[in-house]
Amino acid sequence: MKPIPCLHRDLPNWLSTIFRVLVAVCAISGSAPAQMASTGIKIGDTVEVVTGFGWTPAQVIAINGNSYRVLVQGHQLSKDYPAEVRRIGGATGQDHANGQYRLGDAVQVNFQGRWIDSKIVTEMGMEYQVELPGSRTAWVSPQNLRPAAAATRAAAPKAGGPPTSGMTSCAGKIEGRYATTGSFGAFTITFRSGKATMTDVGGNDEVFECWMMGEKLLLHQPGRSNLDMPIDINNDGTLQTPLGEIKKKGN
Repeated sequence: MKPIPCLHRDLPNWLSTIFRVLVAVCAISGSAPAQMASTGIKIGDTVEVVTGFGWTPAQVIAINGNSYRVLVQGHQLSKDYPAEVRRIGGATGQDHANGQYRLGDAVQVNFQGRWIDSKIVTEMGMEYQVELPGSRTAWVSPQNLRPAAAATRAAAPKAGGPPTSGMTSCAGKIEGRYATTGSFGAFTITFRSGKATMTDVGGNDEVFECWMMGEKLLLHQPGRSNLDMPIDINNDGTLQTPLGEIKKKGN
């Protein structure tokens, strides 16, 4: 059973009764950490959800996998990630892999069979209006977008010092192609000589440095720590990512 956070919430009457009973338990056992989803979003966080007014601020009050119960202007709604829920602030590598971008993001768009630099100028849910040559714009789906950083993967950032003291390069320790094993989403991560290339379902790549300490990995881009992806090494050799379990499929 997951711990119940000892935090005050605006709850309906039937939940308030349960909450009061649990307060005594929490007072004795200490405050437990809030339930957190694989996205890193946890109960109590302020997020944005899709409503008839576009992306609207909301507070997370319950989590079930990738489904979120949120409070929006006094009303409780159920919303799913990634189509209807997004974190406040910039999109992470995980968000990009699931098709989420933000207004003003520098991207590349697949235009007439080639990737060109562009920028998101309007958004509507998970459909994006982007700039095209000739002062034109067009609406595109996430399958035709990739982060601008992906274009520089051939000249990935030079390896610097580890992002955290005590970490060492994954080179020679974690190598090969890993892919999802039926979890939410579909993606692969290919580890080569201390680099990790993450490929989403649309074929878009994002390159990270790979660092490790003990049984934990960290995929890192210098200067972009907000995109860091922590990964646990499971006892059976599979890797547990924020997007689900991945298993080695090839060298």
